[in-house]
Amino acid sequence: MSDIDWVILTAPTNRGADPAAELSAAVAALEKRRRDVRVRVAVLGGGAPTITDALDEAADSGARRVMVLSGQTVADRSMDAWFRRVIGHWLRGRPADVDDPEVVIGPSLCDTEAYADLVDRAVAEGGVPARSTTAPLVSPAWESVPGFTRHVLICRGPRCAARGSGETAEALKRELIREELGDDDVLVTHTGCMFPCVQAPVVAVYPDDVWYAGLDADRVPEMVRHHLRDGEPVTRWLGRRTPR
Repeated sequence: MSDIDWVILTAPTNRGADPAAELSAAVAALEKRRRDVRVRVAVLGGGAPTITDALDEAADSGARRVMVLSGQTVADRSMDAWFRRVIGHWLRGRPADVDDPEVVIGPSLCDTEAYADLVDRAVAEGGVPARSTTAPLVSPAWESVPGFTRHVLICRGPRCAARGSGETAEALKRELIREELGDDDVLVTHTGCMFPCVQAPVVAVYPDDVWYAGLDADRVPEMVRHHLRDGEPVTRWLGRRTPR
């Protein structure tokens, strides 16, 4: 009998389909089979819950042994390496006097003969016909660049997500509403990795060419008031720049 009492199924990102919704049937079936195991779905990059959020929840609930398992049906070594880094970051940041659960990495789901069972079942069910009447890739509504004063890019890559960019994004949304700044004032875009990961969470503002480093949720209200509302960047939080 396994002594694992928590399983965290990971997905690369929640941009697009919600992985928790996509895996809901599998999660329900697994929890029915293993009633002593709690299952959570977390993302490596993008919105909450992140892997670190799920690990925090497991630790706070008194979990003893947690398995982190990639939910991808085709192995991605790059993603696997990333979530190992994120787990290592979480472990290093835990208080020394806290009795945390043991965290283990699960095996690849596709490196098993059971994967053939999934494909065989799909073939047996026959699928649904593809259609030429699906929505087109382009639309007249998407022809023009939207009008706005500033474009804010929030990094939601793996390191930034692990270090709080989800909370930064939520705080930014709240503050823009509070200051009555709409999409025609500030257009917000969530991005993949923007590369200065050591300075996470990273936020860039254009056309001002301003990059903020360590812009956590607590710093957002001041940044919104001074920069996005009044046009004055908060210089003490600017990221280190590579000389041109």
